[in-house]
Amino acid sequence: MKLIVITSSKNIENEHHILGKMLDMGLPTLHIRKPKLSEANLKSYLKEFTKSQRKKIVIHTHLNLLMDFDLKGIHVSKRHRRARFKFFMTRTKLRLRRGHFLMGTACKSLSSLDETYKDFDYVMISPVFTNPHGHRPSFNPGTLKRIIPIYPGKVIARGGATLDSINKAQEIGFAGIAFQRFIWDNPEPLVTFQKILDRFKEAGVTIE
Repeated sequence: MKLIVITSSKNIENEHHILGKMLDMGLPTLHIRKPKLSEANLKSYLKEFTKSQRKKIVIHTHLNLLMDFDLKGIHVSKRHRRARFKFFMTRTKLRLRRGHFLMGTACKSLSSLDETYKDFDYVMISPVFTNPHGHRPSFNPGTLKRIIPIYPGKVIARGGATLDSINKAQEIGFAGIAFQRFIWDNPEPLVTFQKILDRFKEAGVTIE
């Protein structure tokens, strides 16, 4: 099952050290979600990682930076999808310059999932889980168990994920799970991340 960590949108103390450590510990995919960073600042941010670490990074903004760095891919927002012609040109240019790269998106309804899944390598849907931070699922587990298998290998569970969510995501049939607040609201994010790795191992779930 795919394991994704999404950065906090805010700056975290020793952030690059923490993220770099996670990548070195076995995190296969790191999403850089920093909506307030300019293109120049995001470029500087990416330079703080090693070349091997950047191969595991997916960016949410300033998608053209894919031509400056050997990144894993891009995450396409709803706003980008709506600007169809502009995004088509951006995607075409990136494909010509970079060849293959991972391209994903996110949605908050099953109808949107059906509309988008064919054009992307993965689709995050949210919120899926309930947790103490106030996340309430938008989807009925029974409905998800019927629907998710229609899109094998494509759908990532996001929103409210905790350790217990790993087993739930596997039972439903999700291709992966994304963690964000569970890690960054904890004063020791690396300890929390290690617990996630341990839970995957205990559950006998292979991390992709």
